[in-house]
Amino acid sequence: MQRNAVLNDSELDYLSELFEHKQEVAAADGYNHMISVTTEVPQLIASLLGQAKFTLLAEVGHYKLWFPLEMTLDEFGQPNPMLGIPEVVEYSGNERSWRLASLQDIRFCDQRYADKVQLLSLSSTGLAFKLDCPQLTAQLLQQSELQLSLPDGQALQLRFEPVRQHNSIIAARISSCKQQRELLRRFLFQRHRQHFPALYQQLK
Repeated sequence: MQRNAVLNDSELDYLSELFEHKQEVAAADGYNHMISVTTEVPQLIASLLGQAKFTLLAEVGHYKLWFPLEMTLDEFGQPNPMLGIPEVVEYSGNERSWRLASLQDIRFCDQRYADKVQLLSLSSTGLAFKLDCPQLTAQLLQQSELQLSLPDGQALQLRFEPVRQHNSIIAARISSCKQQRELLRRFLFQRHRQHFPALYQQLK
């Protein structure tokens, strides 16, 4: 059966009312974990989630997990929610995509940079790296794409645009196609769960 993923305005209104609720989970760590479904997606992450019409929001500690939620209709015309990979947002102060700083097991696929570039941070929206060689810095900044090797062997291809440079440290904005964006988001979500396992215990 072919899925019908296109919803009209009345169906969207119906689903909005259907899922207009919040579930609060009291956690042992003192935080109140909130779970809700919303049609309002923050502009910060709208492009990262592929302009999803619905999202499932799980608030755990100082983090928000925005799951893209696709609503399809089954053969009986009933809503069938399908969750995607979440974007992890930290909101201690300003909201921003969570940055991973433990990157020792991520490598540049290009051997010119493999042992000469140090990755400092990686998120869904940007990365920072350090180069001590001016010649390599110039070469890397002439590129518009780079490829990283993830710990499981998958290659992550990212388009990047430098936004600032301070001495040997460069911060860049990244973008990618949907497939690569989801690969990066899945990797970051897995790492977030590994770093903060206590936050997820009450969400099982």
